Amino acid sequence: MCKIGDIILITDPKSNGRHIGRHTFVVIKDEGGEIEGIPFDFVGLILSSLKNETDRKRLLKYPTNKEVKSGAMITDPHNGFDACIKADQFYYFSKEKIDYTIIGSLDIEPFNELISFIQELISSGVKIKQVLDNSADIW
Repeated sequence: MCKIGDIILITDPKSNGRHIGRHTFVVIKDEGGEIEGIPFDFVGLILSSLKNETDRKRLLKYPTNKEVKSGAMITDPHNGFDACIKADQFYYFSKEKIDYTIIGSLDIEPFNELISFIQELISSGVKIKQVLDNSADIW
């Protein structure tokens, strides 16, 4: 059972019906609910490694992406890379429909900074993309 702040690896996530390949996510909500009658168990944000300066420039040029330092993540295995969280893309997952493994967690202070960052984005009018049930987009 995943919980808030966990870093999870999802084997075959989808976005808009397309496979996006094995990817890590940070859990920002671990309570279930429904959107338009479709149940979900938790909400996650994509976490992408910044493996080199090209990745860093490409991913951090977006004001909705938040950098996370390597030392703020406790993972096994730990790749030693800083990362980028796409804070404007909420993925709503049903645990029955995905294959995932908990590989670690985000330290509490960086997690709280992430939540504050998301609140600032919303306050400034940024539209949050919701990807529901690992297969269909809801706007």
